[in-house]
Amino acid sequence: MSELSKILATIGVVVLFVIIFGAIVGSMSDAGQTPGILGLIVFGALIGALRAIWKKPKNNEKKDDTSILQK
Repeated sequence: MSELSKILATIGVVVLFVIIFGAIVGSMSDAGQTPGILGLIVFGALIGALRAIWKKPKNNEKKDDTSILQK
């Protein structure tokens, strides 16, 4: 995934988070409550999505032939 696509995906995720969190806060404030656990779940989903977008692949470039299975 290129840098530009990661940046665009990050912006999209953050915008979606703001929209969803705003809807949660709006509906909860009408009832006189705070976002509570639902807000925390959405915030955790934001963190998970951002970590998944920016995750670096593991480079398994070890060229060691000392394994028993490769002999």
